[in-house]
Amino acid sequence: MCGIVGVIRSNGRPVMQDLGNGAHFLQHRGPAYAGLFVWDPVRRSFSLEKGEGLADDIFKPLDAIDGDIGLAHTRYKTFGSGGIQNAQPFYDAFGSIALAHNGHITNVPQIEAELEDRGQALAARCDAEPLLRVLALWFEHFRSEDPEGDEREIMFKAIAEVQVRVTGAYSVVVATPEALYAFRDPHGFRPMVLGIRETGAGSAVMVTSETLALEQTGYRVIEEVAPGRALHVGRDLEIDQRELVARDPRPCAFELIYFADVESKMMGDSIRSHRWRAGRALALYLLETDPELAAQTDLVVPIPHSPIPGAEAFAQKLEAEFDASAISYATPVSKYRYGGRIFMEETQAARDEAAMLDFRVDAKTVEGKNLFIIDDSIVRGTNAKRVVKALRAAGAKSIVFGALWPMVIDSCFQGINTPTQSELIGARFNSDVEEVRRELGVDALFDLPVDWFQDKVLKGLPACMACATGQRAVKFEFSGSVLP
Repeated sequence: MCGIVGVIRSNGRPVMQDLGNGAHFLQHRGPAYAGLFVWDPVRRSFSLEKGEGLADDIFKPLDAIDGDIGLAHTRYKTFGSGGIQNAQPFYDAFGSIALAHNGHITNVPQIEAELEDRGQALAARCDAEPLLRVLALWFEHFRSEDPEGDEREIMFKAIAEVQVRVTGAYSVVVATPEALYAFRDPHGFRPMVLGIRETGAGSAVMVTSETLALEQTGYRVIEEVAPGRALHVGRDLEIDQRELVARDPRPCAFELIYFADVESKMMGDSIRSHRWRAGRALALYLLETDPELAAQTDLVVPIPHSPIPGAEAFAQKLEAEFDASAISYATPVSKYRYGGRIFMEETQAARDEAAMLDFRVDAKTVEGKNLFIIDDSIVRGTNAKRVVKALRAAGAKSIVFGALWPMVIDSCFQGINTPTQSELIGARFNSDVEEVRRELGVDALFDLPVDWFQDKVLKGLPACMACATGQRAVKFEFSGSVLP
């Protein structure tokens, strides 16, 4: 899970401010590293800057950078290593191509082996570099076949080869000296949206991960870029969008519950609405399976911040079912506002330490109460165990735990850093709810079942829920050669 931004402006106007603002509103997708790449046609040069930390801090000293085509990236590592050398974007000097992506490339070892057979090597430990190398080599291949050919047509052919031969999940923005390109993998695992801004100072096109980054920088949202689609935007700002290699859509449904900002829109609705529906569905599921326990609830408590809309909907449904005065909604669990997203820490020890530091509980609100606490999901259980322990210490009478997402039983290789099943609490206990309940230290545990989520939250829309179903659409290797 990373944040990507690609911008091109008319009349040679600089894109630096839009890149910085776009990255600012995608900081939640990757707070560890940030970088940018900008083409300057006046000076026939480019700028490539990367740093560790927040995009705001890294980009602020770079306001003076000129150039009308650029990329920005905020990184959350799901492959490779940390360090500035592994931050995105990456640049291929032979092809004059810069690239940034959000996702997880699964056949990097295959690409690396083919490069080694050619006497080539990768310089970093980030899957954006092998993705770029495949694109650049196919671009060179088609350019050699047609030296006078149009760059746009050659690039579209190269992108199609990437979509066929590179496995995994990727939403990609690319910059050449002449144009901005963008494309998604054939299943469309990770999000991508297109927007336009037209003002008296000129026009601009932005491609990015979430609608929030468009709307907060004054862009009008045009559409979500479809799976397998690629687009070209030249300096005339005409958008040429083509479906190259599309398969059955599998956008990540976990984006709707946890990853995306609550003010963004995905899959035809706002993130807030998706989470609200999940909370209402969880309440309906509780009322169907254990109405007596539902009636005993005194206080509905969200674990900040993602599940708040769902917790509100859950409480409203219970209040409508029972005496509204008997069920309250409160937020006695607070999270330090400058704390990061705990799951993004690179080790379990770091996640445990972050959880210890981040959460606090208002004891007066929970003392003697039967609590129903709601989180977006239970992945490793790090947050849940810490919060439950704190609520017990604060005097809660009983604690029931509800998750807006089904039990996570399988690793994700589409952009989430859960590479081993041993770190997943649901997988460790073979999906046994009673065993997970005991491990978390709660009196009862309710995950929203997969079929309920698909019916009442997704409303039948296709999506990837492989971490909850174990049914993966992603391949780990391409059956033939990746490189030309």
